[in-house]
Amino acid sequence: MPRYDARDLGPLPVDLINDTLGTDLEPGNARLSARAHEHMALDHPDDYAICLATLAGAIAAPSFIGQDPTHRANFVLVKRVALKDGRAVLVAIGLEIDHHGFYAVRSSYLIPQRTIDARRQARRLFSVVPRID
Repeated sequence: MPRYDARDLGPLPVDLINDTLGTDLEPGNARLSARAHEHMALDHPDDYAICLATLAGAIAAPSFIGQDPTHRANFVLVKRVALKDGRAVLVAIGLEIDHHGFYAVRSSYLIPQRTIDARRQARRLFSVVPRID
């Protein structure tokens, strides 16, 4: 059976997330636990390789930031990737720092452009422009 290791995915762009969502996140790193890593691999096997390869980049420089009203304890970062069908990588992350001192990645999978469009129209997903300090 494959081993799904925990991974530190680097710092969240908390200023960008706070500016976009009106949250008050403290600086911290995102972490993919072994359990969440296994969830990604087993529940989204067709998306797994692409998501794992782009996970840190999606966190560091998202194309969109949002929140799903049915999952209020999480926010999402969405990153466009070079796929011919226009799908993008979605990363769901917990709003609170966990008992390890990290923001926990809950899941990651690909979403189609129509989902991005619908969430943007519903004002649950927002385009972001990276901050230049």
